[in-house]
Amino acid sequence: GLDIASWALILTYRDGEKYGRVGPGGRAWGVAWEWAPSASALRAILTVEIGTASLAAGLAPAAAAQGPHISSLSALSDLSAALVLTAAFVKAAQLPFTDWLMTAMSAPTPVSALLHSSTMVKAGPILLLKLGHAMPTWAAGTAFAFGIATALYGGVVALGQREPKVLLAASTASYLGLITAFALAKPEEALWLTYSHGVAKATLFMAAGHAIHVEHTTTPTRFPAAAKAAMALALLTLVGLTPLGAVAKSHAEPWLLLFSFLTAGYVGKLMLKTGTTPGGWAVAAPYTALAAASLAYPVLPNPFWALALAGLALAKMPEPTVLLRRLGLPVLYDAVAPAVFKAVRRAAAVVDGFVDKRLLSLEGLWRGLASLVAVVDLIFDMLLHDFVPALVQSASAQLSKRSFDYYLYVAGVGAGIILALAVLLWIR
Repeated sequence: GLDIASWALILTYRDGEKYGRVGPGGRAWGVAWEWAPSASALRAILTVEIGTASLAAGLAPAAAAQGPHISSLSALSDLSAALVLTAAFVKAAQLPFTDWLMTAMSAPTPVSALLHSSTMVKAGPILLLKLGHAMPTWAAGTAFAFGIATALYGGVVALGQREPKVLLAASTASYLGLITAFALAKPEEALWLTYSHGVAKATLFMAAGHAIHVEHTTTPTRFPAAAKAAMALALLTLVGLTPLGAVAKSHAEPWLLLFSFLTAGYVGKLMLKTGTTPGGWAVAAPYTALAAASLAYPVLPNPFWALALAGLALAKMPEPTVLLRRLGLPVLYDAVAPAVFKAVRRAAAVVDGFVDKRLLSLEGLWRGLASLVAVVDLIFDMLLHDFVPALVQSASAQLSKRSFDYYLYVAGVGAGIILALAVLLWIR
């Protein structure tokens, strides 16, 4: 349900609307570097469903053997653990599944703020936090390796982005890399990083959205003063210089200063490479209040983390094309993955055809049963290999031509009313 909702939200804008288009444009490495909402939504749903399928396949055997509740699981097999890790990496946009999150920026900014700060992408590390007691010992090392690699990738790539929302998407992947890295090895640290990131990233997205709304462009050159103030407070939280940030960093090791250094660079880029327009405080009240919530803890920050502010110097660095092109990762999505999918589909068709012929070659009593199995198998193959992908692709294209947000809001209000009534009935 969450995957389908995010897919629908990415389709809020139509393909022809400038607000829904993501990417610097042009063509390089055989890929067109601009994605319309229909393409972004398709990328997202096909990627995250890999995680959903991995999670179902990984937990089903354990649930059948040990019980249906997470608390009842005592140990996962190596295969189940590998599938759970895959699900967590996909949901949290960890390498190599990172780029779907960049093009998901086709969604409106409030959606992006919700998606990045607390819902879909946080499902990955939260899954690991919930299942940490059942994971084998090698899983912590694997999560650490993938998480740190993604943290470095996302932080460096963020420095080269020109669209504020894509920059923040890369930074989300980076910070989630740190949370994923420690989710199994140091769960308390991962938990506090989750809290501080949620407050700061929602603030940054809404502040960026304020500028996008004021300037009517996805690449604003000026930010309202209120947005700049909220961004500064969010930056201090991410590097550990507000009380909430200090609690998160109190569990961190000194070498993580490298990632805080990168954080200062890409958030500083939003503040220092853009102009400032006066005012905007009334409109900014919700997200400035959210940013101020980071001051609610009675904790003094550790001055050591102030060294991260030296990373503000990175804000003035040039934007190499290789970073703007995200080190070529979109090629994996738009060129390599489709070719691999077609090859697997053809191979599956050959194997499946051979099995069907063998079944139909059986004699006597078995022939009727074999025919039935072959027909059921054929229907399943058509659904899985042809109908479902074509339906999703067609729906993405069709919805991008319509004002889908109206229907989405109606459905959301309806779902809220049903949920409220269900809760009232349950209480009574």
